[in-house]
This record gives sequence, C-alpha cells and structure tokens, in this order.
Amino acid sequence: MSSSRVSSSRVSSSRVSSSRVSSSRVHYAQWCNHQGNAQGQGDCGSAIIEFVVLALPLMIPIIIYLGAVQANSALNSDLHNLARQSARAFITSPTESYEYARLQSIVSIFQSHILQPDGISDVPTVTVECSASPCLTPDARVKVTASLTRQRSRFAGIFRFLAAPQVQFSASDTQIVDAWR
Repeated sequence: MSSSRVSSSRVSSSRVSSSRVSSSRVHYAQWCNHQGNAQGQGDCGSAIIEFVVLALPLMIPIIIYLGAVQANSALNSDLHNLARQSARAFITSPTESYEYARLQSIVSIFQSHILQPDGISDVPTVTVECSASPCLTPDARVKVTASLTRQRSRFAGIFRFLAAPQVQFSASDTQIVDAWR
C-alpha cells in the first residue's frame, strides 16, 4: 500500500509541477509574442519596421513642406517689418530732403543684417505712395510697400527637371504724418 500511496503522490506532484511548467510556458510565450525574444520573433520588431517603412517616407515630405512654409512666413514677416520701419523713418524725417536718404539707409541695413545672414542676396524694392503733395503734409497718408522677387534654387538629383519658379513677396504699411508738424 505504501508503494501505491507514494506513486499516487508522485503522480499528483508531477501533475502539479507539469501544470506550473505549462502555465509558466504560456506566460513566457505570451511575453515573447509581446516583447520579442532572442530569435527576433514577436510583434515589437515588426512595429518598428512598419514605422520605418510606412511613416518615415510620409513624414519626410511633410517636414520639407513645413520648412518651406516657415521660411516663406519668416521672409514675409521680415518684409512687413521693413515696410513698417521704412514708413516710420519716412514720416519722421525732419525735412523732405532726408526722406529718401533715410529710406535707403533702412533698406541697406535690413539687407545686410536680416537678408544676408539668411542667405538671401536679393535687395528688396521699396516704393512710397503719398496721399498729398508734398508727402510730409500734416495728416497725409504715406503707404510704403516692400517687395522682393526671389528665384528658388534648382532641384538636384532626379528632381532636376522640375522648374523652380520665381516667388514674389510683398508687404505694405500705411502711416499718417503727424498733424502738429
């Protein structure tokens, strides 16, 4: 009898140990499927590959486009600042003989300190429109327009056949000459 008890106890302990082993194998297999194991099997590696293959080629053109939009917005903002500063320098001139000299110095400073560090060698064109003659008449409106025509750089590589159009940037500002002049 003792041998049957021992064998039955061994059988039950072997069943318990085998169920523990099989449950730990199941947990390990689930963990490997989720995390991946040393042989490279699992879902984690395929998610990275899917990201690299699908997402990056879609994101690169978006990043290039957003960079171009940012550069155009910065240039447009700079031109608006030039128009505003030029109009202010123009209407605060002490006499009419200084108007265009002040305007030209503002444009040259802008070109050397703002455009050249950004790699733009073009010089902006500034035009002045006055609502009265002479321009410095009290309560006269002075509109200054700053414009810049920029040739885009040519594409390289397989895209060299694409045309690089000229882009026209323009900004204006209107200010009123002081009434107590």
